[in-house]
Amino acid sequence: MEVADAVRRLEQLRNGGYLTSDEYARERQAIELAMRPAAPAAPKPAAAAKAAMPAKLEKAPSGPQPAVHLASYRSLKQAERGWTQIRRAHRNILSDLSHKVDKVNLGRKGTYFRLKAGPFPSAKSATDACRQLKRRRQFCEPSTMDAG
Repeated sequence: MEVADAVRRLEQLRNGGYLTSDEYARERQAIELAMRPAAPAAPKPAAAAKAAMPAKLEKAPSGPQPAVHLASYRSLKQAERGWTQIRRAHRNILSDLSHKVDKVNLGRKGTYFRLKAGPFPSAKSATDACRQLKRRRQFCEPSTMDAG
C-alpha cells in the first residue's frame, strides 16, 4: 500500500511537470527497491541454531522498518547537523528514535542525502508522528529505513 501511495505521488509530480520521465523512472525504481523484502539468509541446521541462540534472546528486526523522512540535504555533514537540530526541536516525538542518512542520486538534480528517523513499531505510528510534526511545521513523510 505504501509503495502505491509513493508511486501515485511521483505520478502527480510527473504530470504536474515537476519531474521528467527519466527522474520519475529512477525514483520509482528506488521506491520499489526500498520496499523489496530482504533475501532470507541460508538456514542453519536446527541443532546448531538452538545451541547458538540463548532461549530468551529476541530476534532483531530485519528488512525495511517504518520510519519518517524529515529532510534532504546536499551533504552528509549537513544531514547530521540537521538531525541534531530537528531532534532538539521535536524532542518529545523523536527522542527515542535513531536516524539514518540515505544517499540518493537524482540525476540532473544532483545527489541528496535524505534524513530518516525510526524505526517505528508500525507504519501507522510513523504516520501519526508525521501528523504531529507537520502541525509543528516540520516537513515529514512516512517512509522506511533498513534495520541496523
